[in-house]
Amino acid sequence: MFYRLIGLASLLAIITIPLMHSANVQGQGEAIEKKFEDFDKVVKGAKEYEGLFRLHHKEDKLYAEIRPDQMERNFLLPIAIARGAGMGGHTLNFDNQWVIAFKRVGDKVHLVRKNVRFTAKAGSPTAKAVETTYTDSTLLALRIISINPGRQSVLINLNDVFMSDFAQLGMGMFDPTRSTWSKVKAFPKNIELEVSATYTGGRNRGFHGGNGDSVIDSRGENVVIHYGICALSEIGYQPRIADDRVGHFISAVKDFSSENTDTTFIRYVNRWRLERAEPADPKNPGKLSPPRKKIIFWIEKSVPDEYRAAVREGILEWNKAFEKIGFRDAIEVRQQENEDFDPEDINYNTFRWIATDQGFAMGPSRANPLTGEILDADIIFDASMVRFWRQEAKVYSGNNEPASTIMEARKGLNFLQTPTLPGFFRDGLNWNNANTTDDHRKSAIELAGQHGLCQCSSHMKHELSLAALASMDRSLLKPGEKIPEELLTQAIKEVTMHEVGHTLGLRHNFKASTFLKNDQLHDTTITRKQGLVGSVMDYAPTNIAPKGKKQGDYYTNTLGIYDYWAIEYAYKPLSGGTDGEAEKLREIAKLAPTSGNDYATDEDMMASSDPLVNVWDLGADPLLFAKERVQIAKELVQGLAEKTIEPGEGYQRVRTAFSVILNQYGNAGALASNFVGGEYMHRDHRGDPGARDPFIPVSGAKQRDALKFVQENILSDTAFSFPPELLRKLAADRWMHWGNDRVMSSVDFPLYQKVLSIQSVAINQFLNNSTLSRIQNNIPKAAANDKPLAMSEVFRSLTDGIWLDVANAPKQSKKDVNLSNIRRNLQRKYVQSLSDLVLNPVGISDG
Repeated sequence: MFYRLIGLASLLAIITIPLMHSANVQGQGEAIEKKFEDFDKVVKGAKEYEGLFRLHHKEDKLYAEIRPDQMERNFLLPIAIARGAGMGGHTLNFDNQWVIAFKRVGDKVHLVRKNVRFTAKAGSPTAKAVETTYTDSTLLALRIISINPGRQSVLINLNDVFMSDFAQLGMGMFDPTRSTWSKVKAFPKNIELEVSATYTGGRNRGFHGGNGDSVIDSRGENVVIHYGICALSEIGYQPRIADDRVGHFISAVKDFSSENTDTTFIRYVNRWRLERAEPADPKNPGKLSPPRKKIIFWIEKSVPDEYRAAVREGILEWNKAFEKIGFRDAIEVRQQENEDFDPEDINYNTFRWIATDQGFAMGPSRANPLTGEILDADIIFDASMVRFWRQEAKVYSGNNEPASTIMEARKGLNFLQTPTLPGFFRDGLNWNNANTTDDHRKSAIELAGQHGLCQCSSHMKHELSLAALASMDRSLLKPGEKIPEELLTQAIKEVTMHEVGHTLGLRHNFKASTFLKNDQLHDTTITRKQGLVGSVMDYAPTNIAPKGKKQGDYYTNTLGIYDYWAIEYAYKPLSGGTDGEAEKLREIAKLAPTSGNDYATDEDMMASSDPLVNVWDLGADPLLFAKERVQIAKELVQGLAEKTIEPGEGYQRVRTAFSVILNQYGNAGALASNFVGGEYMHRDHRGDPGARDPFIPVSGAKQRDALKFVQENILSDTAFSFPPELLRKLAADRWMHWGNDRVMSSVDFPLYQKVLSIQSVAINQFLNNSTLSRIQNNIPKAAANDKPLAMSEVFRSLTDGIWLDVANAPKQSKKDVNLSNIRRNLQRKYVQSLSDLVLNPVGISDG
């Protein structure tokens, strides 16, 4: 009986315990239901999208389910302006990719921006130290709306994230009551969302204080913002270590576990995942293989029909470089016809044609910041480049245009004019804001250069204008006619090649334009095989033949030697993993001293003492190029009005053309003055075949030649003696309306002010602290057989040249010498500069 009772008690216990557990579970479920809203009720009637996240779009709300396995995983969050604000098609955060993660914390989901800059070997004590020292940023705490009882995924409201100024556009106050979801798409590896956002109180300044003409009423500025959330995968991709001798965009992390004694930074090349579909055949090493996954570019239907062929050719030209390393048809081009896709979608690489009055092109790409793998790229081409005459009228009819576009670029000031620059900044800098300091601007310039913000097309329209003038001068065009189709298509192909190079991971190379000798530039038997430049990643001007010489190619038509080399380093299939391929990569990189492989990029140019590192120069000798451009300018001035306008037309185009010509003097002065105190810079490593020293001073003879040229052609009044009948025809645009009301500050042409600004380019360059310091420091570096330039020679040459009229006047009449206004202005500028050197403790700045 006792054992029966024991057995019965045990049986009751066995039965009771599950029942109690079931009751507990039921109680917990009731607690969950009370804590969160009923899932079925929340999503009832919503349109469902299945993809990376399951989305539910219901009326004005968009919900997303985050599965448990998606918590604390890394995702990429790209942002772009899809339409509006005069900035449609612009990516905003391509310089600093946002890696985010969702983290459940109690009843909320934290949206965290990951700090991916610092790392250490997993499981090591150093990794724990890094975790303690560097933290992520929690951007938002999102309320959990409900939980899917079947999937156990949490439901959040994406309105809490994106119906706000999450992109930090700086256009005023975001109004969620007037903002809507304009597009929702979901794919297995990404979701793509568009918010039709309304801002108020932006004072008609548009995007980041830009051109307010794109906004009709600041009480309701509408812009469509594109957000993507993309899965990040590092599986199967082999990162490649960068080398400072070859120019690639990089993804840098600081690895505190690194055994490198010089730095803890690990720098990966930004490149596409390009792998052979067929293994290499040792018996036939030259056999080409298609890639497992091609790089596909879509030419958007916005590109005009007449330019599509040139765009296609420019994109496909890069296949030649990939063929050299074993790939067949690595890049494919498709024309968008009826395909319905969003160019901002990370699944599509597009070539877009937009219409603003800025005149630029850019080719940003998005890369995984942890590995450097490029995931997406979109090229934007602005139509203003080909509307050069109308655009030039706006750029040049005011008083504030640069005296030298080359010097402006060397100082990075051109970046401050680009509409894309503010997108680099999370705090929405506004150049018109008094709170924006010089340090802000300096940081902006440095960041723009570091991430390759491209200004290739912004000056190209200047070059097209000069080419048009030269064609009219040689009776190839009638006034107002379009430039030759051959010239325009060559220009479009070159800009396309340049921007595609960026999307493949290549940075600018501003030394490539010095590849060919100046007397080879119009020899098409050379240029059509090797190109005009060592790399299409330079900013090359229109190749205009001096009068009397046969015209060659206007623009380079193929890749340069450097381009093949840079693609080989980034994409050549190598075995052994990231560490194992290092020695083979060094073998490639040590070809840096080879002719055509010289490399110098944005930061080299903006802080450069190398006269060969420029934009808009062409030929091995920039000084000779400067001399030829001044000669072309002198020729074009003759009969300028008759060559540029027809009877019955206004004179505004004459003013435009004259400004283009004046700019040639400013650029010539900039190119020549860079030789004084200059030194050639090289990135060669010790042991490279033919390695050169990092710094080699420009010979004294070359510096004296440059000084003499500037003295005779820039720091002179006779160089700027123009016919009075021409000066009387420099009429301004007199229209005053929206889009045109800030074109000018005066109607007459301020000749003397413009000439002085050109002359100031040279004087400031000669007498700034950096130049004078290099003149001194280059003396002990000079070769034994060289006679280096002395600082006293610079002052003596400038003084003798600027005061030439006084020195040549008879002794008895020196007090009555009649000096021109140009000469007096020049002398006043020189004396002021000398005074600054003596009285100002910091002397004359580089600006």
